[in-house]
Amino acid sequence: MSMTRVDLTRRALELPIEEQIELAQTLWEHASPAADFTLSNELKDLLEARLLEARANPEAGMLWEDVKARLLDRA
Repeated sequence: MSMTRVDLTRRALELPIEEQIELAQTLWEHASPAADFTLSNELKDLLEARLLEARANPEAGMLWEDVKARLLDRA
């Protein structure tokens, strides 16, 4: 019997937070956009604006390691 996306999601959410994060990272690493995927000009502009903001205010962001540690502390 095959599992549905809903079944997989339910099972994934039952995992400990560390395993949920690992699963999310694995899925993200294996996800790839279609070969013909292109960014719209609107999205390019938004990404450029966010990059400029991040460069102008580097103290406003958080390192991934800090975010991950905070998430793991909640478990």
